[in-house]
Amino acid sequence: MSRPTLSIKTLLRTLVILSIPVLVVFLVLLLNDEIGLVHFLLGYGFVLLFSAIMLQPVLSNLAALTDYVRDLSQDKKTTAPDLGVLNIASDLSSALVQLQRNWHEKKQQMESVITEREILVDTLPDMLIMTDEELRIVRTNRSARLMFGQNLAGRHLNDIFESDVLINAVITVVESLKGREVDFHIAEPEPKDIHAIIERFPIASKGGMAVIITLNDVTQLKRVQKMRADFVANASHEIRTPLTSIAGLVELLQGPAKDDKEAHPKFLGMMAEQAERMKNLISDLLSLSKIEMNAHSVPTGVVDMQRVIRHEKDHFEWAAKQKNITINLDVSDNIPKVRGEENELKQVMHNLIGNAIKYGNIDSDVLVSARISSDLPRDPNFVKIKRAMQVTVRDEGEG
Repeated sequence: MSRPTLSIKTLLRTLVILSIPVLVVFLVLLLNDEIGLVHFLLGYGFVLLFSAIMLQPVLSNLAALTDYVRDLSQDKKTTAPDLGVLNIASDLSSALVQLQRNWHEKKQQMESVITEREILVDTLPDMLIMTDEELRIVRTNRSARLMFGQNLAGRHLNDIFESDVLINAVITVVESLKGREVDFHIAEPEPKDIHAIIERFPIASKGGMAVIITLNDVTQLKRVQKMRADFVANASHEIRTPLTSIAGLVELLQGPAKDDKEAHPKFLGMMAEQAERMKNLISDLLSLSKIEMNAHSVPTGVVDMQRVIRHEKDHFEWAAKQKNITINLDVSDNIPKVRGEENELKQVMHNLIGNAIKYGNIDSDVLVSARISSDLPRDPNFVKIKRAMQVTVRDEGEG
């Protein structure tokens, strides 16, 4: 710390103030003719000179102390001054060193707390956006910047979100001082469903912060919820198919095939197979977590579709016979195996052939064909696929 310069003006002003009592005494002596004018001037001048010599180091130390405290208040990097004269009265130097040490520790603690809170806010998985009362963005966290761009500060919410639902909700919170929760959809930068929690900032902020908006991406959650609902609906429908088959076979065993001893083992086998299929469906229904986990996974099994198709044809031969429907196959003996889940593909073929017989006209044909095709649908799922197996079930029913 540089040694401060003591101004002559400060020294003279201090001398005049401190010498007023002495000046009064000398004036009284002079007026009572106890001292002459020469002695008055010499005596008062000596007092001023002696006082100046004594005051100069004290005032210099006080000036240094003032500059030191001022530097601390302005958070400047400084060192405690050497207060040679003032240290005689008390150990100001050590007190000042302790003051600086405490000040520095408090400053480091505050910086640490601020840094930790900044890191905490930035590492939150939810997106945080803070605005002023005019809906201009004051601050964001990393998740929000990754989603909506780095340069968000100072921009209006309308520039980021085109959702009237969100904007109106924020305006309502600003006016009513009560928090709200809303759901809305965004199309950019990518389609997402967002759940927003909007709260009023609890205290007046010098930074202008008035509203805190927490955005939670619920796209996957809604997708899972929809998948659950679709799965339950589909499973409920699928369970009816084997149940209907079992009921039909029981009816045949009790009626037309009651005395057909050769048909009994075949029908009982079909009933056992349908019971097993229904068991698997119920098992899947009770294992939604497995369904969710495998919803977007690519099957790894290899399936002989020729065997699957012939198996389902044999299963429906009796039902087709009751309506005089002929099931014809157009399936090559050397078609390649396909990648898929065998039970699921069996269920698909079972549904298609079963529906064809159910809705086909009496005395008609059902044609089941399978072939390899390179003419694939324009679908993202077929982008990396050059060939696929096309299976067709055609009946002669209405529509």
